[in-house]
Amino acid sequence: MLHRLALRVLPQLQAAVTAPDVRRRKRWVMVAPGLVVFLLYRILTHARPLSDPWLLLAMSGMLATPTAYWAYAMGRRASPARIVRTDGVRRLLWVGGWIGCVYGVQLSLLVLALLALFVDYNFLLHPEGPAMMALIIACTAVTRDAFEIGHVVRLEAQGGRMVTFPDGGVWRGLPGRDARRLVGWAGAGLAAGGAVAAASGLGGDGAGGEAGLAAAVCVVAACGAHGAFLSGRYPHVLAADRLKARPWWEVFRFWMWPCLAFALTYYATQMGVVLFVLQWERVPFGAHLLVGGMTGAMTAGYGYALGARVHVEARTRGIVPETLKRCPFVMELFAKMGQRASG
Repeated sequence: MLHRLALRVLPQLQAAVTAPDVRRRKRWVMVAPGLVVFLLYRILTHARPLSDPWLLLAMSGMLATPTAYWAYAMGRRASPARIVRTDGVRRLLWVGGWIGCVYGVQLSLLVLALLALFVDYNFLLHPEGPAMMALIIACTAVTRDAFEIGHVVRLEAQGGRMVTFPDGGVWRGLPGRDARRLVGWAGAGLAAGGAVAAASGLGGDGAGGEAGLAAAVCVVAACGAHGAFLSGRYPHVLAADRLKARPWWEVFRFWMWPCLAFALTYYATQMGVVLFVLQWERVPFGAHLLVGGMTGAMTAGYGYALGARVHVEARTRGIVPETLKRCPFVMELFAKMGQRASG
């Protein structure tokens, strides 16, 4: 979900996809896939109930792929022939394969795990309700993100220059020194998440124990993600002074979202793999350690990467006059200078 974090954390991308006219169009676009998926689900359940998790996940990926392409075209505001000709095979495969299929499966696992951990509504025992929610929520979220990405590509095609595109370029844009710090934060998150998972009673028994373990791991992971973000955002400021750069209510709000929210997202997605892909009735000790450690590592790593990109964006855009921001060549030049300066 790095693309989702980039679209909501990086100021330039956030401003682009949250403009009033964009949000208005996005709401209408998101309605259609939800209705279509609901109708398809009702039709498919008469032929074969989606009581097998593998079948449900396969269906989620199959429905999310064309949904992503359709929503991307809606945000792009271009004909399919023009999109194929101008956007390239690599980007289109990324939209359909990653934003569509993989992201759709991940979101379905997330929904199933959240229902099982916190509501005690297990798909394996009550398949119909969780299956319908997993399909509809996954396709709706894929529609939203693909539409926003298509809109960002449209702005670039019109001459706008995005300092960071919401894909794996967030990692490629990190210079050598940032990469070392990134590994350090991810390693610290891995150790902290694993330690909390071990110290929290190995998950306990029943849904209550699992929910308590999830809360403990996610709180620690959110703290690590916030610290890593501030480290990347303010690399030349002392650690004790980084929190003073913003009001306390903004600090708390950022800790709640995206830090805590996405820590819970990554934890629940991994637990979805354990509960519904591997179908382990009791989660073993090693799995809890791995899920807790990976949650801490991913949230801290993503936090630092996004903080570093916010720093680059602030330096790049802060020194460019408004009259020069309209020139794509100038913005591209300053973007490259900002990446080098951050190193």
